[in-house]
Amino acid sequence: TIAVTAVLAAGLLATPAAAFDARKPADVLAVLQTNGASGELKVDDKGAPWIKGLVGKLIFEVNFLKCDSAKSACELVVYQLGWDDDDLVNAEQINLWNRNAYLCPAYLNKDNHPYAWYALRASVNDRREDVVAHQKEWLTCVADFDDFTSAPDTYFKAQ
Repeated sequence: TIAVTAVLAAGLLATPAAAFDARKPADVLAVLQTNGASGELKVDDKGAPWIKGLVGKLIFEVNFLKCDSAKSACELVVYQLGWDDDDLVNAEQINLWNRNAYLCPAYLNKDNHPYAWYALRASVNDRREDVVAHQKEWLTCVADFDDFTSAPDTYFKAQ
């Protein structure tokens, strides 16, 4: 009995912790919380997971699309940020932003409010370090887009 118990206990101790999976919203949130931002995992009215993120004073969302039936693993991860202020930037300025921001395109919504986004296809093969790198790119985009929308002409002169 002691030998069997010892073998079972050794097997439990040898069992690796759950592997990181870039398709899982909880794993993406865990990385985000160690990557200079904070966030909270939420569920929309259709049961789809999303993250309400915060970096500095800026709020952003991380949406998960094309999820499995349990909505625990998703194929697409879309980071997005926008403002509901009027007259921050115009279409010409957004076009100029898009010609210079390859990984973080922006658009004006139907109310002419600026939004930026960063989308990627998540894979079970993505390492934690890959997600860290994507999030750093996104958080840089957030800061740049904030500077851009605060003073578009000044932003481009500084580039």
